[in-house]
Amino acid sequence: MNSLEFCDRYLPDYWAERDLQLLIQKRLQRWWFLAAPDEVTVKTPSTARRIDISTWLTVYEVKKWLTRDNIFHAVAQTELYTFYGPRFLWLFRKRRVVVGLAPTDLSEYEQASRVARDFRRMGVEVIFLNEVGLGFEVPEIGGALLIAGIIILVGALALALS
Repeated sequence: MNSLEFCDRYLPDYWAERDLQLLIQKRLQRWWFLAAPDEVTVKTPSTARRIDISTWLTVYEVKKWLTRDNIFHAVAQTELYTFYGPRFLWLFRKRRVVVGLAPTDLSEYEQASRVARDFRRMGVEVIFLNEVGLGFEVPEIGGALLIAGIIILVGALALALS
C-alpha cells in the first residue's frame, strides 16, 4: 500500500506526527503493553529530551515521513535515548526502532530505502508503515517468551537438582 492510501485508511484528513504516534501506541497496547507510555523524558548533560514511545525493551522514534534526512535525525535521537535512558535489566541498551511513512517522491524513497537498509545492518530497525502495515514485528513478544522460557528452564533445573 502506498503512503497516501495508508493515510486515507488509518489517519485523519489533517494529520500530524502525533496522530501516527498514537496509532502505533494503540497497536502496542493491543499486544499487552498497557503501560506503554506515549512519551518519556530522558535527561542528558545538556538538556531534557522526549522519547516518542518507550517500552521495557524498545525505544520507538516516530517520524511523519521517513526521508533520508529524517531517518538520520531519528537514528541520532534513538542513540541519545538509549545512551542516556534507562536500560533493560540495568545492563542492556534498548532496541532502537524508527517508524514512519515512506516518501511519496520516487527519488526520495530510493534514497530513504538505501539509508534504511544500511541502518538495519547496524541494528537499528527502520519501518516504513505503509509497506508492512500495522502488523510490524513487536520485539517485546519474543523477549517475553524468551524470559518465560528461561524462568521455566531454571525452575525445571532447580526441581531436578533437589
